[in-house]
Amino acid sequence: MATILADQPQPRRVPPQAVIEVVSEPNAERFAHYLPGLTGLLRMALLSGAEMTLPTSLHLLLDITQSVVRADRELVIYANPNQPAARIQVHRGNEPPPPVEDNLLHAWVGQMGKPLLVSPGLDTAMDVFLARLRARWAIAVPLFVKHDWSGTLQAYRAGGETFNVIEGQLLWFLALLAENQLARIQSMAQLTHVAYTDFLTGLRARGYFEEALEQETHRTLRQASVCGLLLIDLDDFKAVNDRYGHHAGDDVLRQFARILTRDLREVDTAARYGGDEFGVILPDTTEAGVRLVAHRIRDAVRRQPFRIPDSDQQVQLGLSIGIALCPGDERSGKLLLRAADLALYQAKQRGKDRPLFWRELNREAS
Repeated sequence: MATILADQPQPRRVPPQAVIEVVSEPNAERFAHYLPGLTGLLRMALLSGAEMTLPTSLHLLLDITQSVVRADRELVIYANPNQPAARIQVHRGNEPPPPVEDNLLHAWVGQMGKPLLVSPGLDTAMDVFLARLRARWAIAVPLFVKHDWSGTLQAYRAGGETFNVIEGQLLWFLALLAENQLARIQSMAQLTHVAYTDFLTGLRARGYFEEALEQETHRTLRQASVCGLLLIDLDDFKAVNDRYGHHAGDDVLRQFARILTRDLREVDTAARYGGDEFGVILPDTTEAGVRLVAHRIRDAVRRQPFRIPDSDQQVQLGLSIGIALCPGDERSGKLLLRAADLALYQAKQRGKDRPLFWRELNREAS
């Protein structure tokens, strides 16, 4: 049974005459005059095993929709069944689509789990919705991923002839073919999440961090911007493991991860780089901005002792931070990591609990 997303308004009863009954396989005689549509289905079938990103797949779905049915505007709404709040809308037309929560056709499809064909006079609220989109006719089919409702594929006409049942059934088959592609993408996203997440702290893992840093340095150079890199080490963390055990040490790392991410921007990337070492990528910032973030993280740790689980004891730790900037210090992710790592090493050699810029070491050397 299809269910409605949690934040979707409960629609009124869907008029039964709007529902298109689906079939399990195409009928050659009925579809004989829809050769372009059948060609589009074949194209989707051939591409359903290709490696594509989610946005690419959704745009492809709209491309093929145009060959299956003639429409003035098309829209696809997709939400990962495991993350229903993370919704994507892709549309073709001159005007942006309404918010998902205001899309009555989306709600109707979610209630019925079948293709719908709507026209003026079926329902007052639907008439208002169609008028808002400057459309007279609409058709929509549900999208499923592993048998869970994940969105809708919609098409609208401002005038001319209404959509018909055969067009609805063609879009239904298109949606079934798209399910294979969307399921592959969802599975790959889950595998990527597992591979790139440090499950002790919930931060990004080292592999993701290094790849993100390489991409960010390329973007920084293209846009003539600046990005900063922090490598952070918890001073004397080994003493926590030695005295209280690794269970306590793991809990301290989780506490620090929460402190680390508390004031970061959405565009920043924080990762556990290894052991008690962490990294932060700060895109589109300045040397002064990077210095501010480094001192803010260090001061937050100074103000907040770490709790030892299952006891009333606390420990105070410091931070050593190595800092490098792109493009001022280095122009690639690999070299930027090396520069920040050398700065981190010198920060620890010089008494710990301090941030140190790679460029400061260069000034001293010169």
